[in-house]
Amino acid sequence: MSLPNLKEQPSVNSPSLTSIGFLLHLAQSRLRDAVVEAIKGSGLHPGQLAVLGVLSDRGGMSQRRLGELTRIEKSSMVLYLDALESEGWVRRELDPEDRRAHIVRLTSKGAKNFAKLGPRLLCAQQRFLEPLSAAEVAVFTDMLTRLGGSLEIDVDNPQGARTIR
Repeated sequence: MSLPNLKEQPSVNSPSLTSIGFLLHLAQSRLRDAVVEAIKGSGLHPGQLAVLGVLSDRGGMSQRRLGELTRIEKSSMVLYLDALESEGWVRRELDPEDRRAHIVRLTSKGAKNFAKLGPRLLCAQQRFLEPLSAAEVAVFTDMLTRLGGSLEIDVDNPQGARTIR
């Protein structure tokens, strides 16, 4: 059995191992692992947290708008909402202005349960961000906000809207 040629092995200086996409993937994987641990026993899927967070922050809204804000595709959104509704976290009701559409609202049970998860999720986030100073966290958050385009999709929330530089 021959050993692989070391020149063929990627190094830490390899463009593929230092690309923004790969580094974001590694960071997101670490954060996801921490979030999965934080929500253990809640019955939630990590993807459902965005739905609960938006509803908690912004109140009820159309299922379409919820998908736009969370960037969750329609088929996944339906699966998430079906599960959340069956567990009593959210409820869907017909939109009085468009009977073909649904308004999604957090239930009182959902709001209470989501609030209980808050400290655990915050702790997971703080552990993830530990290598950064407070100033770096602020810059990192600003950069992710701009790169993720959340300023562009949040135009109907003047309190959260900021100018893109």
